[in-house]
Amino acid sequence: MYRSPLDLLRLFLSLFQDLPPLSRSLYLPGAVLLIGYPVLSVLLGPDHNGQAFATAFLAALAVKIGMGFEGMVKRMLTRYSPTQAVVFALLFAGLPLAVLALADDPLWCQRMQSLFYVVIAGVFLQDVLNGRTATAASFWPHEEMRAHLPNLTKMMVVYNFTFLMLNETMIRLVEPSQWLLFWAVLPVIGHMVLRAMVLTVINLDAGHEA
Repeated sequence: MYRSPLDLLRLFLSLFQDLPPLSRSLYLPGAVLLIGYPVLSVLLGPDHNGQAFATAFLAALAVKIGMGFEGMVKRMLTRYSPTQAVVFALLFAGLPLAVLALADDPLWCQRMQSLFYVVIAGVFLQDVLNGRTATAASFWPHEEMRAHLPNLTKMMVVYNFTFLMLNETMIRLVEPSQWLLFWAVLPVIGHMVLRAMVLTVINLDAGHEA
């Protein structure tokens, strides 16, 4: 069934209605950052704002990684052996924390978010180029999602590159102290957008089959 671009936009926006309750993993890291940065700024003094920002961001990122570590391992187990999955998960989780532990410049924190989008987008793009859906299947393993995996793989490339450009735009437009507000709400925004995009893919696939 053909839909005009305006119809697609209306469909996409309608999917933001009646969102389910949000999990703690979406807002708790942001809360840690929003509380930790002002406290550390006072404790360290005005001459160490960069260190306060990087330390608070490191704590928030550690909370975020810790809350999502089990899920990350489970997704990697769909593609790798148990030993490989644990090693890759530890590297993926530990390397950003190790880098930020040595940083005292907010730009390192901001660019770390961009690097995350580049890596995830690259993984999905590789699947698109190779005609695979393994990564998407690890995110949506249910049987009823199998038919949608090719389009979901393409969608995730668009999703991650879009948020990469959004993050880079925010880095250039706002001060680091204002960017942290953006980062704090970013998981909630990303969750809502991703949910809407997934439902849009499902609806479009259903329309093509009709």
